[in-house]
Amino acid sequence: MILVRLNTRGIQSYLCVFAVLALTFALGSASAEIKLNDNLSISGFLDMSTVTTMGDETETSLSFDQFEIDFNLNYGSVTGQVDIDSTDLDQGIKLEQGFVTYMLPKDMLPGVSITAGRFLSSLGFEAAEPTGLYQYSFSEGTPYPGYQNGVAVNVKPVKEAGIYVAFLSSVWDVNETDAGTPGIEAQLALTPVEQITAKVGYALDAMDDYTQTELNAWLSFAQGPLTLAGEIDLLGNWGADGNNGTHFLGMANVSLADIISVPVGVTLRFSGISLDDSDTSTEFTFSPSYTATDNWLLLAEFKQRLDAEETIIAVESLFTF
Repeated sequence: MILVRLNTRGIQSYLCVFAVLALTFALGSASAEIKLNDNLSISGFLDMSTVTTMGDETETSLSFDQFEIDFNLNYGSVTGQVDIDSTDLDQGIKLEQGFVTYMLPKDMLPGVSITAGRFLSSLGFEAAEPTGLYQYSFSEGTPYPGYQNGVAVNVKPVKEAGIYVAFLSSVWDVNETDAGTPGIEAQLALTPVEQITAKVGYALDAMDDYTQTELNAWLSFAQGPLTLAGEIDLLGNWGADGNNGTHFLGMANVSLADIISVPVGVTLRFSGISLDDSDTSTEFTFSPSYTATDNWLLLAEFKQRLDAEETIIAVESLFTF
């Protein structure tokens, strides 16, 4: 049985989405970021999927997952970004992030910028948006922080190294605005050669009754059609029960376009999480993808949860503009 639920707020949200899309497509080509003038450009995506979960019971969903439109502002040394998102229809159209970045003059402090507002955490190899993922799902037990409120300083004196420090009202709770229990995030990024990227980051969040921490480290290698990555997270005082734990992943992605002359890619991933009070939870993912056009990506995912004897099959359609 298929249950369809309509509500006024949901209809209004979709009407807003369609109105923005109509304006977007009328303004120009959707193959890349759309420039409206010298100071403003827009970009975004539409994400749809069907997911079948096979375990004790079999369940299938078919959904419009996310619409996002990003407004990018550029005034020379001052830039800004505002992302509008409709991931949750019940919440309507909402602000995902909005921030301003000031690049200090080169003759004062070269390679130094200051960002203020709501912005995404620096920690984690896997991207927060589907446009940056190599497969449909996130790794098992992903512990990364999400969007945060605060001020961040980024120092990149040379292209091979950079340091990032953020002072936040909360590391893991974007709705927390009380600066009386602040959080801190820091990261060192190294790119010794073009093919290698290494990042080590640390986050500390002072909750009401405890302090939660995460040490994140990942390394990636990209050469031609091949991308390899490995990551580990050490979790301290995780949650109200104060458990320690470890999150890990290994990933390989290869483009077969040069081999079979078809824009197809394949991703393999193994990931898991282990906490003091629970058994290790692991999964294995196989994900082929097909680039239909510059704007349209079709992706399938076959994921086996090894501890729960559960199989998940997903098909995703991702349109970008």
